[in-house]
Amino acid sequence: LDSLHLESIGSMAHHAWNPECKVYVGGLKDETNKFDLEDAFSAIGKVVNVWVARRPPGFGFVEMEDPRDAQDCVRKLDGTRIAGARVKVEMSKGTKTKRDYEDRRRGRYRSRSRSRSRTPPRRRRRSPSYRSMSPRRSY
Repeated sequence: LDSLHLESIGSMAHHAWNPECKVYVGGLKDETNKFDLEDAFSAIGKVVNVWVARRPPGFGFVEMEDPRDAQDCVRKLDGTRIAGARVKVEMSKGTKTKRDYEDRRRGRYRSRSRSRSRTPPRRRRRSPSYRSMSPRRSY
């Protein structure tokens, strides 16, 4: 039964997990796998799901069964070593919804800096190199 539980970990997409129970883990080595994370986190509480990024590698998410266990994981595991790497452990910042993604594609959330970047830059009267070539006046 335990081997079946291990195989099923990570089968659900991490963006569908309970945000109150979802923990971010950063600073992982490329070869770290979901079993390394499960071993570390299961010492604190029941692990529901584990997902480790591959492209790009270096981070992952763990979903705990209870939000209090998730908070305990942050307190107890942040700054510790998992699979040989010192890790950053914090509560996940949440997820983007499908609507957020669609609105962004339609341009509803464009920032001012992005819209400004499409206007041509203002020209200076003199270039910096021209100024440096002009004779300096001494008084």
